[in-house]
Amino acid sequence: MKLKNKKGFTLIEVIIAITLSAVIIAILLSAMRLGYRSQEKGMWREEISQKMRILNDRITWLFRGAYPYIMARTEGKVLYFSVKSGSAGFVTTSVDSYSEGPEDRAGMKWVQIFSDYEGLKIREKIYFLEDVFDDSGGKVYLLDPSVDRLEFEYLDVNKKEKKEDWVSEWDPTEKDYLPAAVRVKMEFTHDGQKFKVPEFIVRLPAGY
Repeated sequence: MKLKNKKGFTLIEVIIAITLSAVIIAILLSAMRLGYRSQEKGMWREEISQKMRILNDRITWLFRGAYPYIMARTEGKVLYFSVKSGSAGFVTTSVDSYSEGPEDRAGMKWVQIFSDYEGLKIREKIYFLEDVFDDSGGKVYLLDPSVDRLEFEYLDVNKKEKKEDWVSEWDPTEKDYLPAAVRVKMEFTHDGQKFKVPEFIVRLPAGY
């Protein structure tokens, strides 16, 4: 009895099949890797955007509560709003209602927003103390360690002369009113890369 001839795959066909399978697998792995990188990049961008929003919201909240507190001192009446290009100190009604500290319980507090080698910081003091203008003491909070640069500009609206100018400093012994607005510029480092926060302007209701 003779066995029937059975045809199988040739060596060439096996090699072609293995090659095609390898190509398909490589394409699938590449697509998965590309999708993962896209997702990772999207999450990274979202993290950057979220950081910008948090910084923007916090600084805006504090400036929106700026109050033109004037105190009589030995040298005369002084507006408690002392600011420079890289630092802003003022009395604000934006307080933490959940805080038990004396700075917040008064309904107003002195805050100083500044940056140094450690990052963006906020200093808080009791608003009516005379040492609020000193760059020391009080409670200091590190808001964001990644901030490298902080800069403020102030809109000076002179109603008598009907002039508007952006200035980098505000002398409380010469002005008895708040600026109409504050322009904020910041830069920070994230994963070794430097980013510039889009500058934003905060209107001060008490400055008009």
